[in-house]
Formats: sequence, C-alpha cells, structure tokens
Amino acid sequence: MMSSMTSPQGLGSTAFLAVGGTPRTAALRGTQSAPSSEFRSRSAGSSSGGPQVASHDTLANWTAMTASLAMAASLAVGRKEKRRFATRASFVRLKATDTDTDVDLVTQLQLEASKLRSEVSGLEAEREEQLQRDRLALFHSFDLDRSGSISVQELRTGLQEMGLELDEPKAEGILRALDKDGDGMLTLEEFDLKAATKQIEEWRAQDEAVEDATRAAAQALERQSKEVESEKQANQEYIASLPPSNDDVGLPTRLASVLAYLLPCMDVLRYGLPLALMFPSLQGPFSALFAISGVFQAFPFGLGYLALFIGMQNLAKNTELPTLLRFNLRQSVILDIALFVPGILSGVISLAADAAKAPISEELAFAGNGIVFALLVACVAYSTGSSLLGVAPRGLPFISEMAGEAISDTRPNDDAGSSKP
Repeated sequence: MMSSMTSPQGLGSTAFLAVGGTPRTAALRGTQSAPSSEFRSRSAGSSSGGPQVASHDTLANWTAMTASLAMAASLAVGRKEKRRFATRASFVRLKATDTDTDVDLVTQLQLEASKLRSEVSGLEAEREEQLQRDRLALFHSFDLDRSGSISVQELRTGLQEMGLELDEPKAEGILRALDKDGDGMLTLEEFDLKAATKQIEEWRAQDEAVEDATRAAAQALERQSKEVESEKQANQEYIASLPPSNDDVGLPTRLASVLAYLLPCMDVLRYGLPLALMFPSLQGPFSALFAISGVFQAFPFGLGYLALFIGMQNLAKNTELPTLLRFNLRQSVILDIALFVPGILSGVISLAADAAKAPISEELAFAGNGIVFALLVACVAYSTGSSLLGVAPRGLPFISEMAGEAISDTRPNDDAGSSKP
C-alpha cells in the first residue's frame, strides 16, 4: 500500500510525460533552484509597474500539471476499490473457514457423547454383574448346608450374625412374606435381604412405639400417683392444722341433740294442725309444742324465732362443742329451711288457682299439708332416735351431707376408746 502512494510532484511529472512534455530538472526534483527567466521577467515587470504576459511554456506546464493531478486521483480511486474487493473476499473466505470449524466441532462432540454413553452402559452392566455376584455370595452365607435353599433356622441365624435379633415367630413371618411358591424355603430368586431388613425395621419401630406408649403410660401413672400422694399429704396437713374434734356422746350431749329438733317441729305445726283436730291423741304433743312456740312468738316481728335460728347456727360453728351436738344443730337448721319449699309451692299453687278461678279443694290442701307434716316428723323421729343412741343421724339424703360438710372443720380424734359420731 505504501508503494502505491506517490508525491504530488511525482504524479505531476508522470502526467506531463504522458502528454509529451519535457519536465524541468528543478521542477521534477523539487529543489530550491533560481527562478526561471519567465518568473524573473514577471517579477521585474511587476517591480517596474508595467503589465506582464505569461509565456506559452508556462501555460503549458500548468495545464500538464492539472491533467496529471486528475489522472493521479483516478488511479487512487481505482486502487481503493481493489483493496475493498480484496478485503471482502478475505472475509468471505474467513467465514467459510469458521463454518467448517463449527461443523467439525459438532461432529467431535457427538462422537464424545456416543463414547460416554457406551462407557456408561458398560459400567451399568458391570455394576449389575457385581450386584448379582454379591447377592449370590450373600445367599451362600445364609445357606449353611449348601442345599440351594434357606430354611427358617438358617434365615434367623444369618440375620442374627448381621446384628438383627429376632425370635422364631418373626423369622417365620419373614420367610412366609418372601416365600412365593409356599414350600417353606427361600431360593435365590426369592431371597431378598432388603425386604427382610425392611420388615424387621417395621417391627422394631412398632416395638419402640409400644415401648414409648408404655413408658408414657407409666410416667402418666407415676405423675397421677404423685398428684394423689401430694393431695393426700396436703389433706393430712390441713387436717393436722384443724382443732381436735370433741367426740363426747354422753347423755347430756344426746338430750341436747334431741332438743335441737324443736325448731323444725314448731315450724311444722301449721301443716299438722288438721291432723291434731282429727286425732285427739296428737293434741297433747301439739299443745306442748304450741306452748314452747308461744314463748318465741311473744317477741314482736318474729325476733324470737330469728334469735333461736341464729343462736343454733353459731353453736354449730363452735368447734369446742361435741361433734354429735354440732351435727344435729346443723341438720335441724337445714330441715327448718327446707320447710320454705312447700310453703312457696303452696303459695304459687294458690295464686294459679285464683287466677284460673278454680279454688283448691279442702281435701287437696289437707292431703298436701299432711304429706309435708308426715315427712318432717319422720326425719325428726329418725334423727332423735339415732342421737339417743349416740350415733350421728347421717341417713337423710342431701340434708345429712350438707350438715356433715358444715362441721368438717375439726380433726378426727384417733385416741383409743373414743367413739366417732
């Protein structure tokens, strides 16, 4: 490319020769020679102020130089086009070379992949053969008598040698699970140590689950036992902190326990008055009860009965009194309170009858009052009879339970010879 480039003077000389001119030595070499006579005369004329006319040779030289420059430009454009065509051809050859290289690379990769697949297949086949050899060797290690089959005892022995302990029934269960033909023996085709191990692991997991459940139940039972023991100890400590009970059941205590039931007997008189009128034998006891009731009724606004009620309540709370007396005082108060129930029911029934304009007959009222009187008399008779015997009357449903809970604020007396009510 450097050889194709020339100086403007060289191009001008070449173009001048092409048109038949004779180049000047100074012009072709580009030296600093003295100016020609034409230029000198032009300069002299210019200095003298007169008009000067260029000679014929000077005009011819300029024309030749212009033509040479045009021809040099044309030659340069041609060389540029040739270089462009040469570069494009080189690029096409290079692209074709790259395409061939890609094709060769793909083919090489395919060959390598095929080779790897072949090697993998060979390794898998070799591995399968090794597994078969190992399986046969393992089968022979179980087949102790070399009979070609494994019995229950041989299976159990082989598993035990591998650290898998199991009893005879479980060994028989594994053999039945693997024995496909049902002949009671395991052949090489039926022998599957992995399945046997899995079955053993399942049994072991079940046994562990049972052990965990048993352990959890034992722990729960132990916790429950500790809680019961703790509650028992707390109860014993509470009882130990209570004052000792008074277990006196002497005659004064028994008589006082009987007199405690005067309170409900005085309140039930209004229910039994019709019976006293019908049966003269009842008038004596009724008269005595009415006389005692009159003493308390002498106080205005029922303050006498209220004082008796409160006094019996306070006496029942006194832990220094005999337990038998305290129990009967409390049970008597509860029986007296229970008499409010038939009174309320009688009032409700009366209001309903009045609203319905259907008055209650005397026979029905007599029967209802007689039932209430009879029930209370029976409770009082049972309680007084048991108290006279020195035994707390705890046989009344609900009422005796409530009375017993109300006086459970003392410690039982365990001294020899003492009697407990």
